[in-house]
Amino acid sequence: MGLLDNLRGKNPDYPNGKKPFFSIIKCEAEPDFLFWKVPYEDFNEGSKVIVDENQELLFYKNGVILESLSAGQYTLDTDNFPFLTPLRSVFTGGVSAYNCKVFYVNKAHSLDMNWGTDAPIQVVDRKYDIATKVKSRGAYTIQVNDAKKFYLKYAGSNVDNISPDDVKKDFRAPFNQTVKSVLGRVIQSIDDEIIGICARQDEVAEMVKPELKVVMDEYGMRLVNFYIEAIEVADDASRKALEEARVAKASTILEAQGERARLDTLGITWQQDKNMEVMNNLAQNEGNILATAGAGLGMGIAAGGAFGGMAANTMAQAQESSANNNGAAAPANACPSCKTQIPEGAKFCPGCGSPVAAAKFCTDCGQKLEASAKFCPNCGKKV
Repeated sequence: MGLLDNLRGKNPDYPNGKKPFFSIIKCEAEPDFLFWKVPYEDFNEGSKVIVDENQELLFYKNGVILESLSAGQYTLDTDNFPFLTPLRSVFTGGVSAYNCKVFYVNKAHSLDMNWGTDAPIQVVDRKYDIATKVKSRGAYTIQVNDAKKFYLKYAGSNVDNISPDDVKKDFRAPFNQTVKSVLGRVIQSIDDEIIGICARQDEVAEMVKPELKVVMDEYGMRLVNFYIEAIEVADDASRKALEEARVAKASTILEAQGERARLDTLGITWQQDKNMEVMNNLAQNEGNILATAGAGLGMGIAAGGAFGGMAANTMAQAQESSANNNGAAAPANACPSCKTQIPEGAKFCPGCGSPVAAAKFCTDCGQKLEASAKFCPNCGKKV
C-alpha cells in the first residue's frame, strides 16, 4: 500500500476497501457462534460498537484487554485519528502505532452438544460379581460465563472464530476421560446390578456433573446441564453372562419358595427337616460306621444312641407340630406285646388278643395316666 493510499484511508480489510473516519461496529457472526473477532482493526478515534443482550465485547488495545463491555452502545478511545494515524504508519512500514481489536463473545446457552464414550468402561457387576464393559452417551449444555478467561485460556489472540463444534472437538479427550473415570466409580459405588443402574441415568448424571464442571470452569465456561441418554452393556458376551446369572437367581428363589411351601404343608421347620435328613443318613450308614469303628465300637454305639435320641425328639416335634397345625388326633396306643395299634376303647389287642389295661385318668385335671403312675404328671396329684 502506497503513501497516498495510506493518507486516503484505503484498507482492504474494511468494508468497501476503505477505512472510514469512524466505524459503526456490530457482530456479524453466525447465530450459534461462541467467539468472533471483527475482521478489521485499528479503528479510528470515536468509532462506536454495539453489543446485543446475549453478547459481551472485549476491547483489545496495544496487547491488553482494556474493557469488557455488556449490552449497549459504546464509543471507543483508540488514539487513532484520521490523516494523522496513516501519516504515522508511513514511518513504521504500515504498522499502526496504536493497534486495537474487538472480539464478540456469545453468552447464550449452547444446546445439544452430544458426547459419547470413545471406548467401553471396564466395571464389575456388584450383584453377580461378573466383569463386564459398559458404554454411555448423552448431551450437555454450556455457556461462556467469563469472556476474558475464555479468550486468554482457550481462544487466544490468533483465533478469529470459535463454534460449539470446535468446543466438542477440542474437549473430547478431557471430557471422555472424566466421564469414563467418574462413571466407572459411580457404577462401582451403587450396590445394584448393571442392568438396574442402566435405568438410573438421571441419578448417575448428577454424580458425574460436578467433576465436569471443574473441567469447563478452567476455560471460562459453565456446564449448565449434563444428560445421560443411555448406559448400555457394551458386548454380547457380557450381556449373555448377566442374563444367565439373573435366570439362575430367579430359579433359586422359586425353588426356595417351593421348599417353604412344602415345609408349611408338613407343619415342620427347616431345621427339623434337616435334622431328620441327617438322622436318616446316619441310620442308612450305621452298619458301615460300626464295622469300621474297631476299638472305638463302644463309643460308636453310644453315638448311635445319642443320634437315635435326637431323631426321636425331631420326629416327636414334627408330629406335634403337624397335629397342632392340622387339628388331627394323636395316634392310638400300641400293644406292649406285638406293637399293633389298639383302637380307642378296645379291651383286647386286635393283633395278638392280649387284654388291654383300662386307662386311668387324674381326678383333678383329667390327664390320662400310665398304668404304673403314682402321681399326675400334669398337676402333681397323688394317684
